[in-house]
Amino acid sequence: MISIQARWIKKYRQKDALWIHDGNPLRPHALLTSEKHSDGFFNSRRVIPEEELLRSAAFDLLVALARVAKMNSFDGIVGPQTGATKLAEFMSDAKKKYHKTECFWASPAKGELDGVKSMVFNEKEAALVKGRKILLCEDVISTGGSIELTAQAVVKAGGTVIRHVCTLVNRSGQTTIDKRRITALISRSMPMWEPDECPLCKVGSEAILAKDPVNWARLNAPY
Repeated sequence: MISIQARWIKKYRQKDALWIHDGNPLRPHALLTSEKHSDGFFNSRRVIPEEELLRSAAFDLLVALARVAKMNSFDGIVGPQTGATKLAEFMSDAKKKYHKTECFWASPAKGELDGVKSMVFNEKEAALVKGRKILLCEDVISTGGSIELTAQAVVKAGGTVIRHVCTLVNRSGQTTIDKRRITALISRSMPMWEPDECPLCKVGSEAILAKDPVNWARLNAPY
């Protein structure tokens, strides 16, 4: 029987959402949101807009999570904008449908406070989170930075973050983030380098922001 991971890697390939550098220095390489460089990229932006596919992913994540956590251990699901907004919504829907328990969802926006990056809930979402137990979700975990900011936003709003986090793709090489166990459809470590340490830059390859649609086409163009 094909594993969940193998099945979802296949789906990402079918959506042209998985890219690996072929070693050709003429080909650019991936610049991540964290500003680190990499020779591989999972582009969940090509998966998330497909509602039926994302609902299937949300269901599979809950099934995987149920093996390691109780479904009554959280009241709501929170994922940062914009990558995890729909995932949080669909995981909430799946929990209500298949586990017959109430579950809200929320999605804080990226912002800055005194020049420091943060995640911010609107007033309505902050009221939902207050006093509740929260499961975090994300589309792709690379460094875990967005998840940490989201956890901080939950705590600031008066919520409690449980010791689990769900993601479509975990490329970080870690099994936990701040002692929170990662449950992923795909766990595949990919190298990440600081710009001044990037081996691809040293051979002349250009780093480009992989999430940009024009750049994604460049990464996948023949050379």
